[in-house]
Amino acid sequence: MNRAEDWLKQAEDDLQAARDSAATAHHEWAAFQAQQCAEKAVKAVAQNLHGAVRGHSITAMLTQLGREIVVPDAVHQAAQELDQVYITSRYPNGFVSGSPADYFSATTSQRLIASAESIFEFCRNYLSRP
Repeated sequence: MNRAEDWLKQAEDDLQAARDSAATAHHEWAAFQAQQCAEKAVKAVAQNLHGAVRGHSITAMLTQLGREIVVPDAVHQAAQELDQVYITSRYPNGFVSGSPADYFSATTSQRLIASAESIFEFCRNYLSRP
C-alpha cells in the first residue's frame, strides 16, 4: 500500500506546527518540528518510489533517493542543516550545559523552517508530477 499522501500530509502538519512553535518562542520545538517535516516529506517520496526507507537522517535518505531521482544541491544542504538538530533540539545532553531552549533562537528556527519548506516543496513537486 502506497501511503505517500499520508506521509506528505503529516509533513505539512509538522511544518505548520514548527511555524506555530516559532511564533510562541518555542524555538527548540520549531527546530525539531522542521526536521520532522523534512524527514516525513522525504519518506513520502521514498514510499512513492519503492515503499519505505528507515532511519532519521534526511541527508542519508536523500542520498539513497538520489540513485533514482535528481536531488538538487540546495535540498541536500537543507537536509544537512536539519539533521544537526534531530537530537540537540530535544535533549539537554546534546550540549555541555543548559537545555535546548537555551540554544535555539528566532533566527535559528526561521532558518530551519526555511530549510524544511525547501525540502517539503521539492518533495511535494516531485509527488505531484504526472
